[in-house]
Amino acid sequence: MIRFEHVFKRYPERGEALSDLSFVMESGEMAFLTGHSGAGKSTLLRLIGLLERPTRGQVLVNGRNLATLPQRKIPYHRREIGMIFQDNRLLPDRSVFDNVALPLVVAGLGYKEIGRRVRAALDQVGLLARERAHPVALSGGEQQRVGIARAVVARPPLVLADEPTGNLDPDLSREIFSLFERFNQVGVTLLIATHDLNLVMSLPYRILTLTGGRLTGDTGGDW
Repeated sequence: MIRFEHVFKRYPERGEALSDLSFVMESGEMAFLTGHSGAGKSTLLRLIGLLERPTRGQVLVNGRNLATLPQRKIPYHRREIGMIFQDNRLLPDRSVFDNVALPLVVAGLGYKEIGRRVRAALDQVGLLARERAHPVALSGGEQQRVGIARAVVARPPLVLADEPTGNLDPDLSREIFSLFERFNQVGVTLLIATHDLNLVMSLPYRILTLTGGRLTGDTGGDW
């Protein structure tokens, strides 16, 4: 599913964000990405989503070498990935339904299919009754669940989450991680960047640790 081969990422103004990074994640795996602030977690996720390209090395997703992917095919690559952010990035002037529907509208699905999929996704995250609400009327935990519903509504095989519980209390964080586990149980591959080490250590999943842009720990890989 995901393969990094001696990947480097250097920014002119900040220097090296990732250095000689190599690991493999299999399809259907769930793993956590940990490390201090600035360790390179967000950069790693951005490379997978083709929001950035590596300076050196290869990133492969589903056997596809992202370094050679033409610009015109990037939108199709991103449609296979659900992205979840700490700040939700919800549209404040749109309803919960419209926020979750956005990836399906972009993909050109019909109205009936959009309605069916959006309501199924909202039901999965326990927000079906709030489909007409606007983000400002929701709690922080509810807003994050809307972001998760939006990420999975197109049924992507891969979900990337960047600090999805950074603004939530411990109980809400456990609820969010329980949702991720449910998605993983039906075959979704998940890579989740998080500072929440106490919670991560209590769960039986692989942990990748970054320190200064280098992979310094991996509880499940062969690299």
